Amino acid sequence: MNRLLAVIKNKYLLVTALFIVWIFFFAQYDVVSQFNQRRELRDMQQKIDYLEKEVSRLQQEKQALQHNPEILEKYAREKYYMKRKNEDVYVFDTVRKNTP
Repeated sequence: MNRLLAVIKNKYLLVTALFIVWIFFFAQYDVVSQFNQRRELRDMQQKIDYLEKEVSRLQQEKQALQHNPEILEKYAREKYYMKRKNEDVYVFDTVRKNTP
């Protein structure tokens, strides 16, 4: 018991312990904040990777539309429901609604 009191009364140990607690929980760059920032960084990196792939895919689609008239016609028909003068376009709603 006396040894425990001696350790607790040691001012260097006490100051060191308080410093460590301060750094871990109350400082500007505490452990919890660091963990949250690393998780946010990882999420943002995943978003960046996804968006880079999406940009690459859209650039390839743009190139195909600029150089291939068949793909351009297909794109115009599917996205904008364009048609030739002698054609009729029928649009089917494929979304099913839960009706009683």
